[in-house]
Amino acid sequence: MTEQTPDQTLAARALDRLRKLAAGNGLEPAAIVVLETQESVFTLKGKMEVSAMCETESLSYPGGVRGKNRRSVDSLAALQGAVAKHRQEFRENLEWVADVTEEIQSHESQGWGLESAKVTLPEKSATYAATETCPSCGGQKLLTCGQCFGKGTVICPQCQGQGREHCYYCGGRGENPQQPGQPCQTCNGTRFAPCRFCQAHGALPCPTCQGKRGTPCTTCHAMGSLTQEVTVTCGAETHFTMIVEGLPSGLRRGLDRIGIANLGKGHADITASQPEKEEGDEPPNEKTQILVLVYNVALPYAEMRMDFGSKKAIISAVGKRCAISGVPNFLDASLKPWRNKLRLAAVGQAPLEDAIEARALNDFLSLTVAGKDREKDARRLYPFGLSSEAMAAILNDMRLALKKTTLKTRTVMAVLCFGLSSAFFGLLFETGLEGRITFGWNRYTGMGFDLAALACALGASWMILNFSTRFALQRRFPRLPHALQQKIGKTGYSMLGAITAAFVAFLFLIPVKPLWLAWLMLR
Repeated sequence: MTEQTPDQTLAARALDRLRKLAAGNGLEPAAIVVLETQESVFTLKGKMEVSAMCETESLSYPGGVRGKNRRSVDSLAALQGAVAKHRQEFRENLEWVADVTEEIQSHESQGWGLESAKVTLPEKSATYAATETCPSCGGQKLLTCGQCFGKGTVICPQCQGQGREHCYYCGGRGENPQQPGQPCQTCNGTRFAPCRFCQAHGALPCPTCQGKRGTPCTTCHAMGSLTQEVTVTCGAETHFTMIVEGLPSGLRRGLDRIGIANLGKGHADITASQPEKEEGDEPPNEKTQILVLVYNVALPYAEMRMDFGSKKAIISAVGKRCAISGVPNFLDASLKPWRNKLRLAAVGQAPLEDAIEARALNDFLSLTVAGKDREKDARRLYPFGLSSEAMAAILNDMRLALKKTTLKTRTVMAVLCFGLSSAFFGLLFETGLEGRITFGWNRYTGMGFDLAALACALGASWMILNFSTRFALQRRFPRLPHALQQKIGKTGYSMLGAITAAFVAFLFLIPVKPLWLAWLMLR
């Protein structure tokens, strides 16, 4: 690691950041001073053990082998044997070690902190497939029909398999009903005639299998065969450990804030290497780790005793990017005068401009009018120095103060939109325009038209109110970015409720009700 000049020390950088945070926020930057500092570079050690990994995934489907790049075998037994052989050869052949090492060290942190990560090697993986005759249908693609039991026919329900039925002309009497005493001209006096349903065959085609003597096999979907695929995904799995004994508490807090796995993102210098093998080492096998990487991490760390005007604290700075921790909430007190003014502005007792003289409150104003009034958005600007309670209170009061700022505009525009919507409903219903437009329509289409008219009035009113609110804020704060969607508050929702009530009132007060409403009232 290169040697740092005095103006590049973590203490100097941390002091500069804290002073910039205090500037314009009620605390003189010069009031923040470093009383004492200790700075050094800690060496963290880690170890990664990498073991071979072979995961299998099975898939069954009817028919032959689908897709490309499948390694076909003769039977399911051979399939299991091929999979076991592939796994064994991959574990015993150490060619994968070089590929995995290259993949791990190509990571921005050279694999530091990768716990239980999986590295897959597509070129070492494979998919095996075996196709066998369907055990349910024996490759016939059909199952014996359960109604005809494979005969293809069923007994005729009319003649019960006799092939004849009582004569339908003489009713089985054998006598001509038109000429008593004469034999029936249809059955010639035999009282029976050929069955009309089965054409004297005594049987009918099976209604289930349509005479095919079987139904499509549900196991193989009438394909006659089943294929089973086993995909063997080969690679390696990592197991990472870090030695953390003897680290200062401030450094531990900094590591928790940065995240062990994120040290490689510009926070520290990381080197990885493989330990040299010594004589007598046990040869690798399936149960031992094949690849071992050891890490040395050079992590700058500074611990400072600082004075924040009237409050002293121990501050820690960790990493080349100077991640600071242990900062007291010094802005809570320094911003108190402007927070009180903001609270008065939230209830309409003071102008908002008095509160935003503080830089932090002006920043929060920018976030709020831009629609980014969540604490996580504010934390990006003020990662420390301001408590969560104070930040939440400021954001809430800022929202209320902005609503007070636009209250007059929103009220005037809400009344105007209500008046325009009422005039629109009056023109639509009182003049009979709605009846002329929907003449001849069915009740559902008419109801859809009326509800669409209400939706248009509500949508237009909402857009007008939103635009006027945004315009009022732009005139008040022209240099700030403004969100397209602004909060219309209770005034806006009251306006939408009043417009809906006016719509319902017109529907029930007009003498000639719409067809769909009259139908509903009669039910």
